[in-house]
Parts: sequence; C-alpha cells; structure tokens
Amino acid sequence: MQRARLSARIAISVSLAALFVQIIGCTTPASNLPATATPVTKNRLLEQSSANKQVEEARRMIEAGDHNVVIPRLLQIIQKHPRTDAAMDARYWLAVAYYNIRSYRDAMSLYEEYLRSSPHGRYAEQSAQRIAALRQQYAEEFGSPETLDASITELWDTVKREPANYRAKWDLADLLWKRGDYDMAGELYANIVERYPTYATDARLKERVEFKADGSYTLLTPGEREKRAIEQEPLIITNLNDFRSRPDVGAGFRGYYRGQNYYVVTGQAYNRGDSVLYGVQVNVTIYGFGNIIYDTNTVNIGRLNPGEGRAFVVRFTTYDDIENVSRYEAIGTFQR
Repeated sequence: MQRARLSARIAISVSLAALFVQIIGCTTPASNLPATATPVTKNRLLEQSSANKQVEEARRMIEAGDHNVVIPRLLQIIQKHPRTDAAMDARYWLAVAYYNIRSYRDAMSLYEEYLRSSPHGRYAEQSAQRIAALRQQYAEEFGSPETLDASITELWDTVKREPANYRAKWDLADLLWKRGDYDMAGELYANIVERYPTYATDARLKERVEFKADGSYTLLTPGEREKRAIEQEPLIITNLNDFRSRPDVGAGFRGYYRGQNYYVVTGQAYNRGDSVLYGVQVNVTIYGFGNIIYDTNTVNIGRLNPGEGRAFVVRFTTYDDIENVSRYEAIGTFQR
C-alpha cells in the first residue's frame, strides 16, 4: 500500500515538473533582443551627420555666390567622406558650382555621375533637368556635341592651311576652351598674343589665361581657380554647431537654485593649404534680433600644419534672454 502511494507521488511530481518546464519554456523571452548600435555604426552615423552639415554649409555659400571658394570644400567632403550619402549630395552641389563659373563640361560630368550613382537620389530630378538644360544650351550655342566637334575639325583644317589666319585660331581656341581642351586652347591663345599683343586685353581671354611679363602664362582652368582659392583662404571653419546647455540645478543654503543658461558654439578650424599657418584664431560672435551683438569671444588655436584641424568650443552667458540669441558667426584669422 505504501509503495503504491509512493509511486503515485513520484508520478505526480514528475507530471508537475514536466508541466513547469513546459510553462517556463513557453514564457521564456525570445532570444532576438533589440539590436543596439555598435561602435562602428555610431561612428558612421557621426560621420554622416558631420558631412551633412558641411554640405549644407557649402550649399549656403553657393547661394551667396561664393562659387570659387566652395569648390575645394566640396572636393574635400567627397574625398574625406566617400561612403556617405553626403558625398553624393556634395557631387551635385559641386556640379552647381562648376556651372555657375561656366565650367559646363565639368558640371555636365558631375550631374551625369550623380545620376549614375544615385538614380533615385534627392537631387536626381534636378540633375536630369540641369543636364537637359546644358545640352539645350550647347545645342543653341554650338549645335550638338557632334556639331561642336565638326566645327573644331573644320577650324583645325583652316589653321593648317592658313597658319597666319589668326581669326580662325581665335575661334578655334574659344571652341577648344569651351569643350574643356584647356592646354590646346592655351597654346593657341599664346601664339595669338605673341603675334598680336593687343589681344591680351580681351576680357574673355583675361578670364582664361594670365600672361606674365616674361612671356609665360598660366591657364585659369577650374582646377587653377580652386588652387588659388585655397591659397587665398587656406583657413576654413567647418562643422559649426550651436546648442543651449541645460541649466544646473542644485541645493544651497536657502534652498534649491537654478544655474545660468549657456549658449555654446562648437566647430573646427582646418588648414586646407600646403603651408603652416601661425597665430590661428577664431572669433565667435552671437547676435540677437536686429543684429544686436550680445557677446564675442576669441579662441586661440595657435599653429596649424597643412591638413590639420583643431576643434573649439565657446560658451556664452552675456544676453538678456537666451531665447533672444538669433544667430552666430565664426571667423578665422591667421598669420603665414
């Protein structure tokens, strides 16, 4: 009788244990926990955010008419952040900048590159429209690309038959320049100016070729313009951002108190030139409505080697109300 009871208890215990295991197995959380951002993912997000801000800054510069200055910045973004979407956007705005300085061939190539790499991108429709407009412009001014090539071939034949026909050489140099054959056009321009020095005063020629007293010359191609823009402005201020810091809350002798609000401006001073910059400073100013200057602060960076960047942070407290701060600006200065 006792053995029967013992066997019954064991059977009940086993059944309960099996039921418990079954219940626990049914309620165990799934193993696919929410994914968290890895350090690599975070770095990519930060890189994308930084590049986006730089492209936005470049866009504002283009709209302000600073075309020659912005071109090196966009090239730097493309080179520094090649895997980001911002690099594609930078290609579009670089095309816009080239178009605005009448470097139509370079603009066309970049618009087409953008469409090939990002056919459904943010600026795909605008790029297609710009390409169509450029082709129409070429067709109205030169005919089709085939017509342009035919005109150049015809003028080459004329120049070969008539070496003294400088009018034909002038027209040929003009078409070659517009097609992007800068070196060949430069040789023709130099030959013309050597024979007829008065041509050197032509406004169109002065935009394309810079003649020196010793007879040598420099082609003012888009690449040369970029180089000169960098030499003229080697120090650039990038990655600008502003934010309002949270007020400090603490306990004092007379109870709780709330600290001062801070308006903070951050950024980076970058030497994009090929020589050392000394005495680098960044002057940061905050404005209220109506361009009222609330405060200005100077950050001493010191020496910047070629390709070197240095971050800075400026904190402001001088204003009647932090919400009245409407904008800020950061201007860099240096000594060579």
